[in-house]
Amino acid sequence: MTRLIGWWLWGLLSLTAVVGCASRPAPLAPALVSDACEQQFERWHLQVASQGRKDAQAWSPPGFPYLRVDRLLASFELADLSLAQRRDWLSRAHGKARQAWWFEREGGPANASGWLAGLHACSAQAIAELPEDEASWRRLAATVRVPDDYRSGAQIAGLYPLVRPIVHWRATVTMQGLADQFGHYRALGRWRSYGPPETERQAPTAWQRDRLGIPVFEPAALERLFHGHAPVWRIDTRDRHDQPGTPGRGLDGRLRFGLEPVVYKHLGFAYVGGVIQPQLVYQIWFAARPAQSWPDIYAGALDGVVWRVTLDDRGRALVYDSIHPCGCYHQWVLVAGGLRPAAGLNRVVEQVWVLGEVSADGDGPLELSLSAGDHHLVEVQAGAMGAGISGLGKPRTYRLEPLDRLRGRSAAGRRLYRSDGLIAGTERLERFLLWPTGVDSPGAMRQWGRHAVSFTGRRHFDDPHLLDRYFVLP
Repeated sequence: MTRLIGWWLWGLLSLTAVVGCASRPAPLAPALVSDACEQQFERWHLQVASQGRKDAQAWSPPGFPYLRVDRLLASFELADLSLAQRRDWLSRAHGKARQAWWFEREGGPANASGWLAGLHACSAQAIAELPEDEASWRRLAATVRVPDDYRSGAQIAGLYPLVRPIVHWRATVTMQGLADQFGHYRALGRWRSYGPPETERQAPTAWQRDRLGIPVFEPAALERLFHGHAPVWRIDTRDRHDQPGTPGRGLDGRLRFGLEPVVYKHLGFAYVGGVIQPQLVYQIWFAARPAQSWPDIYAGALDGVVWRVTLDDRGRALVYDSIHPCGCYHQWVLVAGGLRPAAGLNRVVEQVWVLGEVSADGDGPLELSLSAGDHHLVEVQAGAMGAGISGLGKPRTYRLEPLDRLRGRSAAGRRLYRSDGLIAGTERLERFLLWPTGVDSPGAMRQWGRHAVSFTGRRHFDDPHLLDRYFVLP
């Protein structure tokens, strides 16, 4: 019997190793760069990796260290792009690489900033030649798929097919309970409201598209969009854990949290009926999710809510959805006249949780109500500009900051995110129960682009095809 167990463990480890290798493409020598440039890219990679400064928001295709891609860029069939479209695609992928290098240099040696000029120079020639180099372009097309955030090895070791029905049942109970609470929540503390900076209400903004069909914005127009759709946050407040603020990490490696009314913004994109539409992302942070009992497997440092608005061609909301920064609790709110669930969609089987519907004709921002402690979305209502619906008077004004501001060295001195995109120190006890799902450290807070949102499948919050999978235009 012992011998059989030994053979089973050996086979399991071997299979895990094979799956792990299969999910990570073998490294390739950089394409279209000189030996000197290859050494520069390798030196940057080794130093950034060894010092924990790697930025995990976008992924670099093997052999193309001067490019980084997200799931939107990876969704294109590169072989089908025209020469002009290739150039637009490369401009975006190279722009993401340059942005990542900028954040990776923070906290590095004094000469790290000077190295950026060398990386830019080495990239320039490759970017110029790549669109017309068919062999290199085919090689890029074959390696550009972004790896998912699920670990196949953990699923195998955890006997995921056997565990999945139990996880699905437990997730259904939890999410149905939250749906039942929506609109019926009773405050445990005192409501406090935080509203966006007051600006003149303007007509929805129109925009241009590049040759890939991706919306392109003038900075001022984008700011108007973000301010126009920024919500009022109405928070049941018992203590400091229910007050918004700024996360960071001190020089001693410990998490820090500054209490101040700040909401972080980010621009994303998704396909709606096959057309790429903009998504406005708003993220609010809290110092912690305090324990409500013992043991509380969901409690831990840092918590928050991510609120996303998908727009139509005229800048009007088509649908809303929300998660916590761990990728947990993915929920949807419909808009009257906007996207509808696809015919035949089994919401329980697919774990698509629709909380309700709001009017598209409100005079002001939406008001999002969050519960105390666990910060769940408990109500969404159309608001009136300058006043909270609940009669609390004028909300306290919050500041809108780019979410990218958290990618480099934090205000507290050290980097907030690890090189794998997780925030060290935010681990939850639930990870010991849910590791067979393949999600890395379930419950821990994550960087944008690293949000796995399903424990019973493989789904990502930034998947550009997510809407077309579950919703349709009326």
